Amino acid sequence: MTDYEHIVISAVRYALGRMTYIVELTVNYILEEIENDELSDRCLDVIRKDIENADSYGMNCDRKLWIKLLNRIEEVI
Repeated sequence: MTDYEHIVISAVRYALGRMTYIVELTVNYILEEIENDELSDRCLDVIRKDIENADSYGMNCDRKLWIKLLNRIEEVI
């Protein structure tokens, strides 16, 4: 994986379980990067596993965003 992909994974790990604007910002950024084909399947698989194994998704609105990202990742890998 590239350094960039490691930074993206770090952003996901930071945002998981938070209850602030960072969840929506992170999810939307990654969704855009998926559409632009900027992230490898390996990177997306790591993100998928992190989302699936999270202890908390934050508030219900945050949970919806993480599930949306998870579903999109599963569509592309």
